[in-house]
Amino acid sequence: MILKKTLLASSLLSGAAVLASLAAPSAALAQEDSAVAVEELVVTGSRLRLQDFTAPNPVSTVNEEAIERSGITNVTDLMQSYPALVGSTDNQDLANAANRGSVGLNLLNLRNLGEKRTLVLVDGRRHVAGDPGTAAVDTNAIPVGLIERVEVLTGGASAVYGADGVSGVVNFITKRNFEGLDVRTQYGFSDEGGGEEAFISAVGGRNFMDGRANVTAALEYSNRDAISPYDRDFSRPGNREIFVNNPADYNNIDRGPWGDTTLVFARDSRYIDTALGGGVYTRADFNSGTYSGVSFEGDGDPWVDGLYTGGFSMLGGSGTPTDLFQTELVPGLERWSAYVSGTYDLSADHRVFANVKYNNAKTSFTSQPTFDYGIFVPIENPFIPGSIRADAIAPGGFADPGTDTGLPPGVLVARDNFDLGQVRRDIERETIRTVVGFEGDLSPAISYNVSYTFGKTTEENDELNNRNNLRWFAAIDAVRDPASGNIVCRSTLDPSAVPLGDVFGDGVDAGAWNAAYAGSGAAAGCVPINIFGEGGISPEARAWINETAHSSAEVEQHVLNAYISGDTSEQFELPAGPIGFVLGAEYRKEKSLFTPSQSELLAAQLGYSVTWLGEGAVVQGEFDVNELFAELAVPIVRDLPFVQSFDVNLAYRFSDYSTIGTTDTWNIGGQWRVTDDLMIRGSRARAVRAPNINELFLPQVQTFRSITDPCDTRNVEAGTQYRLANCTAALGYSPLDQDFIDTTSSSVEGVVGGNPNLESETGDTQTLGLVFTPRFAPGLSMSLDYYRITLKDAVNQFTADTIIESCYDLEQPNDFCNLFTRDPATGFVDFFQEYSVNVSEYETAGFDFTAQYLLDPVDLGIQRDIGRFQFNLAANRLTKLQFIEIEGADPTDEVGFAGAPKWQANFDVTWLWNDLIVNYGFNWFDETKRYTDERRASDPNYVPADYWTYSPRETHDIQVQYSFRDAYQAYAGINNFTNQLPDRGTTGVGSTGAGAFTQGATPVGPVGRYFYVGLKANF
Repeated sequence: MILKKTLLASSLLSGAAVLASLAAPSAALAQEDSAVAVEELVVTGSRLRLQDFTAPNPVSTVNEEAIERSGITNVTDLMQSYPALVGSTDNQDLANAANRGSVGLNLLNLRNLGEKRTLVLVDGRRHVAGDPGTAAVDTNAIPVGLIERVEVLTGGASAVYGADGVSGVVNFITKRNFEGLDVRTQYGFSDEGGGEEAFISAVGGRNFMDGRANVTAALEYSNRDAISPYDRDFSRPGNREIFVNNPADYNNIDRGPWGDTTLVFARDSRYIDTALGGGVYTRADFNSGTYSGVSFEGDGDPWVDGLYTGGFSMLGGSGTPTDLFQTELVPGLERWSAYVSGTYDLSADHRVFANVKYNNAKTSFTSQPTFDYGIFVPIENPFIPGSIRADAIAPGGFADPGTDTGLPPGVLVARDNFDLGQVRRDIERETIRTVVGFEGDLSPAISYNVSYTFGKTTEENDELNNRNNLRWFAAIDAVRDPASGNIVCRSTLDPSAVPLGDVFGDGVDAGAWNAAYAGSGAAAGCVPINIFGEGGISPEARAWINETAHSSAEVEQHVLNAYISGDTSEQFELPAGPIGFVLGAEYRKEKSLFTPSQSELLAAQLGYSVTWLGEGAVVQGEFDVNELFAELAVPIVRDLPFVQSFDVNLAYRFSDYSTIGTTDTWNIGGQWRVTDDLMIRGSRARAVRAPNINELFLPQVQTFRSITDPCDTRNVEAGTQYRLANCTAALGYSPLDQDFIDTTSSSVEGVVGGNPNLESETGDTQTLGLVFTPRFAPGLSMSLDYYRITLKDAVNQFTADTIIESCYDLEQPNDFCNLFTRDPATGFVDFFQEYSVNVSEYETAGFDFTAQYLLDPVDLGIQRDIGRFQFNLAANRLTKLQFIEIEGADPTDEVGFAGAPKWQANFDVTWLWNDLIVNYGFNWFDETKRYTDERRASDPNYVPADYWTYSPRETHDIQVQYSFRDAYQAYAGINNFTNQLPDRGTTGVGSTGAGAFTQGATPVGPVGRYFYVGLKANF
């Protein structure tokens, strides 16, 4: 709980007192002085320094006031509410068993083209990645209290900043040369329970030596509790509703209560074969009268079936409730950071600057338990209940001497091992970033900047309750010691006795047993366990079987950048003014190293999954790049009728990579100011993205995926015109004439790896817009911009589902069919390969509309002081979001799916009156698709009519702030005060089974109504 962290919070408050010693006497005076000093503006998307310069690309800005008035202390949570970044990854999105190694990362995704194509900068400079092997920046490493504003640029920015900014740039501008002391503390909690958060931030700065030097320092701490499924009615086990196949289609029951749709909502979905205390197979022909062939529960009671719903699911009965396999809805996150920056004027024209930042983020995540489908237990095991033993030795049983099963006498147990302990991840990430450099003026018209940036992220990742499979199966194989009569492990008496393990999964490999168990002396410490029923695993046995697997990662970045910026006013001017220019060079080196746990390395060496984590490999790679870049701002015309000004901006960058060779990027844009009221702007840009380290250097390593088989009878008509014929050829029969139901209930094993022969991606961006600032309405500004981004030769690491679907949805033969295999006996997919290739094409297009209006009622003739009003609107119409996996494939249109709504808007209004500020915010997007159009066309009765789509998002926020004693502001607020919750059947994140490339809120996350209170102080 948060109360346990009060010691650290107290330490931070003490740190704030130290920061106070840096504070100048008057923060208001510092702001006033800085306002006078501003003569030039550097805009995200350019290094040009020109008075009154206007960017040709649309740039959206979120300022410090908007951040504080949101009541949100996590940057990504806030930025997701803006249309361009709605598809970003927050704490909830990675809260699943498949991504448990990435839990805690917050990654921005601009225009839904992916985190790896979104360039995140801090003060216009690159920031070290937080996700090993990629360039994706974890925004948890950016202190919220230090942010002055966030600028979002749509479109290619490679010519200015280098690779990765294919979809655009998100630039975090931090406070610089700060004077005074700002302290903010906040406590929040959700109405539904869970998710408590404590936050404190302090930023202090002071000028020295008559203003020649400045030191700014910041401390920040945040701690948010997890939200578990038990904290919400819609996810609480036993109460959760999910879509299941209509039981009336599988059971001889009245359809009336269930309706006519293929899927229906239901509670208490369970597995038909596995149970908390085990499901036991005793009949050799699996003909026990149950759906799965299981005869008994682990404690010896007869197995009870529920209502069958297809595959491995039923409603009610003896199986394990699927509700129990939910992971935490939102993981907990604790982070703190420290920052110090300084500047010193060497002379009137030259300055040295430096800053250093340290950030620490810790998160924990409870995942699923281990499970087995057919553990072989010899009949002499003393823990086998009498009823199970009697049935197994009866004629036709697994232990009947007269029945040939190919196995020794015994029984098979399918079990979900919650009593062994659920798998848990504890992750700690540390980020260090330093910047040092010189800047100044070479002449009144030319300035320079030279800087070196170093960044390093380290990740320590512990997997708790990582089951040692050899010890697990050894502990299950219990016998009575003939000498003492005590129950002991068979391997204690005979270390060479290899158990069979899970005959439906991974059996025990004899070579691995001898090398990693019998030969290691582990048998001497074996603690026998009873898996028949719940609670038969002692704490001593759990401690012996489970281990903590430790993996680590390290990312390192070095950037040396130098440029001059200025204009030609000292040499010449065009009739419309001087030409602005930038000339520069940059060197960058990126390194990444991932070291898996020793158990994963041992498993890879032995070719057998020694632990539940499976196999792993060291992933190591690096590259460097040398670059030259230039920019020009050319004034073409000034002061003509209907052409107050017309400017052209040009940018070019040449890059030489150690991995992919040379690339060229460019940008051309223009601004036409028609009148004081109207400006038209447009741009075209060529951007590139170099393959990241994982895409290039990831070795072939073991992985697991849940497969949705396109040839399943339920899916075969939901694809292209080729799917049915291709599936019929693969299976040897039509899935429509003979049911083919893929009943695989576990993940399928495969391999995933990189490709050192990858080339760069190429992106082209076009923007065209207008800015309207009418003189008849002072304080009003509006903009409307069209954007279109096309990406060719996109690096795509095909997922197993995409590989299999593409095999059958494309005309055959095609290369996808060579990347997986099917079990000859069952027809189920039993192996796949995933790797990266330059084959995909992506395209997105839409319109952005923004409006800001500062209304002073005095301007309307109202003399009474009723305050001022600020209105802000950011809206988007997404017209295209299309992905083409490979040449010849049909485009996949993602517009309207979760994470990519067709319409969205963010609106807020602020009332400022004397010492009172009231802010209201409204975040909206329209309904999004729950299922594909192909699904709807093939089965109009697939789901009830109201559930083809997710509801629109409609969240309302309010904050009230009151200032007192000149330096203090107390505030309180409610986010989502109407308490909108996830749609029925979801926990807040949309399945990628509908939109293949997007994932998003459905329509909101699980937090619900959220209250917070806070206090700010400014000195």
